[in-house]
Amino acid sequence: MSSPRNRLAAPLLCVAAVLAVTSAARAFSADVNAREADGSTALLWAAHRGDADEVKQLIRAGADVSAANRYGATPMSEAATAGDATILALLLKAGADANSPNAEGQTALMAVARTGNVEAAKLLLRHGANVNAQEQWAGQTALMWAAAQSQPEMVKLLVKHRADVNARAVVREWPRKVTAEGRPKDMNRGGLTPLLYAAREGCIECARYLLAAGADIDLPDPDNTTPLLLALMNLRWDFASYLITAGADVNAWDFWGQAPLYMAVDMNTLPRGGRIDLPSGDKTAGIDVIRMLLEAGANPNAQLKLRPPYRNVPMDRYADRILTTGATPLLRAAKAGDTPALELLLKHHALVDLPNMDNITPLMAAAGAGRPTGATRGKFKTESDAVASYRILKAAGGDVNIASRAGETALHGAALNGWTSLVEILVADGARLEVQAVQAGLTPLDFALGRYQPAFLEPKPRAYEKTAALLRSLGAKIEHPNLPPWPGVPTPTITAAVPD
Repeated sequence: MSSPRNRLAAPLLCVAAVLAVTSAARAFSADVNAREADGSTALLWAAHRGDADEVKQLIRAGADVSAANRYGATPMSEAATAGDATILALLLKAGADANSPNAEGQTALMAVARTGNVEAAKLLLRHGANVNAQEQWAGQTALMWAAAQSQPEMVKLLVKHRADVNARAVVREWPRKVTAEGRPKDMNRGGLTPLLYAAREGCIECARYLLAAGADIDLPDPDNTTPLLLALMNLRWDFASYLITAGADVNAWDFWGQAPLYMAVDMNTLPRGGRIDLPSGDKTAGIDVIRMLLEAGANPNAQLKLRPPYRNVPMDRYADRILTTGATPLLRAAKAGDTPALELLLKHHALVDLPNMDNITPLMAAAGAGRPTGATRGKFKTESDAVASYRILKAAGGDVNIASRAGETALHGAALNGWTSLVEILVADGARLEVQAVQAGLTPLDFALGRYQPAFLEPKPRAYEKTAALLRSLGAKIEHPNLPPWPGVPTPTITAAVPD
């Protein structure tokens, strides 16, 4: 929510010069409660500027301590936004309401909670401020605001005054979750608790006070995202480590079936942005959390129940057909070439050939199954990563000849990516050269030569002549040189735009 201070910014720019000249005069004017065009009074501006002396003079002259401007800002809300205990004390002594809610129910204590000024909060509580008041837009409390701003001492004070540690913000069941295009919208449903806010921000000290006061360590959001899952989603490795040690459920999965172990493996190889990333301040690494989860009894074979939300809609929407229903932590690690995670998962009895709903196994994912359209998961995996991952999975008993529902094998994937070294290793390990996919009977040789139908938004297939030459030298013969065009698939016609 925007604060009253922000709502005052525009009027302030307009009248700042006038205020500098007239502020002292106002305190002694005939009408001490005269208003500006936006309804602001001299007392409101004095509180906004933090001028305690002028506040005293105006109050002595009879200024209305509760007068609000057209934006709902009051002297109390301005002093609370700044966490100014001195001015708050003056206003309260003059009869201001300790709660002073605005039109949306935002109280002075909520604003103070964000500042971290414990003395200001104590003052309000001594004067009867409601510690569990909820603002009307999102149903948030002062405790939620304190946790969301990583203010542990404020959290400590509020729980001491019986703030509800398991209060939940408003849950939004958006009526329109599907557009005319028929695609679901991933919309924030709200419903967070103080501990969920602390998890999102990684405030461990906040969590200590909340748990000591009886917060439910596993109370989830409306999508069944627990504090542990939310911490992992936000790369809060230290916080996740703390929750695991504190006894959080390591197998509680969300609406899509993402359990903490899957999430930890997923975030362990999160692609970095095009700009320089700020280094993490966490002492715990992703692989450490993966190890902790496994040692705490996390199921290495838990499968996704649904396709999880896209990280990048244009790319993941069509490119990532591997991490969908049935995907496991092992499959996710294989897709990214995360060899340390693969070794840990296999050590803890992950099933090497457990496939997703399309019968794609971890070994196939390691070998390059899917399409090279820039999916965020595994975006920067190299051939050397693929070879290393493949060797680990093969040594664990992975089958090189399992075919997906599309009829494609690990060799198809390696050939499509032009990974010549991996192609040679696969064939040496017994991969069949002439397996024909469902799509037009395409073989690994066809894939190496770019003879496959690209999906929507997929770039034009690329031919790898060296890979094709290797396959032929190893005995591959079946190919389809007349494709494309594809049978039954019209060749698109691009018409240039004609200027008006």
